[in-house]
Amino acid sequence: MLKFSKDVNLKELPIYVELVARVDNGEPFNIDFEKRNMKVGKEYLIKNGEYDVSREVFDMMHREIYSLQVALHMLRELYKNYKYSLPSERSDSKRKKYFKALPIEDIPDDKLLIAERRETMQAALEGFILCAIITNQLKWDEEIMGGKWFYQSESDPDLVLLRSWVENN
Repeated sequence: MLKFSKDVNLKELPIYVELVARVDNGEPFNIDFEKRNMKVGKEYLIKNGEYDVSREVFDMMHREIYSLQVALHMLRELYKNYKYSLPSERSDSKRKKYFKALPIEDIPDDKLLIAERRETMQAALEGFILCAIITNQLKWDEEIMGGKWFYQSESDPDLVLLRSWVENN
């Protein structure tokens, strides 16, 4: 997905890009929405919602134009990429999974041909959600997301966000 030469200093890139690149290069990761943690390898990129403020969280130029609707659209696209991603022994052995992905035998051939690695797509999806939460791009809006304890996408009912992930009471 994101390939960088060894000359690129990942610490100069947005945190989200570093996460996806490092996971794509084989490093393990863990994201906890409620604790607001993002860990890659043995290093926390975000811990308890705190991060190196000298770095961008993710590169969203003209952030003011991004509405909750745009964030949810991006989330649906990332979820679709994850759902139809290529599973591996590494992704199947991951203990914590927030979202449902299809087993390889249920992925249509046309999607299988363009599928990315599951662990990379999981990092991209979960990383986007956490980054959007801590930058206030993803906030719970009862009018848009409903007044329940969860949001379920109309386009894919398998995509469910818990309110507790977003609101962090």
